[in-house]
Amino acid sequence: MIPTETKSRPKLLTWLCLGSAIFGTSWIIMLVTLIILSLKGQLPSGLFPGLAIGYLQAGYLFMCALILLAILGQAGVFMMWQQKKAGFYLYTTVKTIIYFLPVLIIGNNHLTYPGLILTSITIIMYGSIFTGTTK
Repeated sequence: MIPTETKSRPKLLTWLCLGSAIFGTSWIIMLVTLIILSLKGQLPSGLFPGLAIGYLQAGYLFMCALILLAILGQAGVFMMWQQKKAGFYLYTTVKTIIYFLPVLIIGNNHLTYPGLILTSITIIMYGSIFTGTTK
């Protein structure tokens, strides 16, 4: 029998993945809820942030694309949880697209600097783990 060597997951990776999973799942739930309430004609005006309402005004196809991308991002987080470097590349690509897609479709008013900063910091932290600069 060949002994297998298991790498323990760095604590930073554990916390990043858990945070990303919670935030990503919340984002998916919010988008799906927004679509459902809109289809029912019961959209409460103060329940959703203004950016999300702008997403809805861009159309259901746009919303579905965001949901699909968010699900792909969650797949990347799951792969990173398993310490697969491909998950980092998938997550980074998806998060970049999710950030810039509203800007391309809706306009510059959907370019949020806090979102850019948070996304960049998260990607840099994941990158420090998967490129070997942090152990």
